[in-house]
Amino acid sequence: MSTVQEAATNQSYSSWRLCVWAGWVFLVGYLLSWGILGFNIPTISPAISINDLYAHYVAHSARIRLAMGLSVFFMPFYFVFSAVISRVMQQIEGQNGPLAIVEQMGGAVTVVVGQVAGISWLVAAFRVDERTPEMVRQLHDFGWLYFDMTYMVTTLQMWAMAYVFLHDRRTKPLVPAWVAWLSVFVGFTFLLLTLLPFFLTGPFAWNGLFNYWITLGSFFVWVIIVAIAVSNAINRLEREGA
Repeated sequence: MSTVQEAATNQSYSSWRLCVWAGWVFLVGYLLSWGILGFNIPTISPAISINDLYAHYVAHSARIRLAMGLSVFFMPFYFVFSAVISRVMQQIEGQNGPLAIVEQMGGAVTVVVGQVAGISWLVAAFRVDERTPEMVRQLHDFGWLYFDMTYMVTTLQMWAMAYVFLHDRRTKPLVPAWVAWLSVFVGFTFLLLTLLPFFLTGPFAWNGLFNYWITLGSFFVWVIIVAIAVSNAINRLEREGA
């Protein structure tokens, strides 16, 4: 391999690693902004009275605006992370395979979902003193329903990734099979969100055991595990290339 080719290869994998780090930036930044600063860990019950919800937005207007503004900033890093997953998938599926594109598009649309929901909560807190409680409730509900009910874009991303990784013909797969099966499982947990519009309390409400702690919790755990698995796959691809 020529010096120029070697430099290009090293630069390529360096950019791959930067994309993996984007996943960590998304995870930490989003959990701190949307989750902690934005009062979403734990989140507000959908059964809260309209006056109490309005009072919450009035009392914490500046904090919510800051939190949602930061969440919208950190959300696109997830798309960057999805791009490197797609590149690793191409090493298995080939350049003409469609599922790597499905995975990357799923990551891109997931970002749009997070940003639109974040803007909805931000608007509810913006000039809240000029809004009626009904308007704040509508924006708050829209944000949560849009955030949760569009789960299928992320589910398809996970299932596309799982299918490709499970069909790796290497003696030792680039990504362990259990990571792929975890992706299948997490995607299936999202299906429970279909029940969300019918419950204001209990495990299927948007703050419930299944539709909050299990679904969202498993998603963030999935990001951690996939980031580690993809980092290991990149290291292996670099060794094989050398």
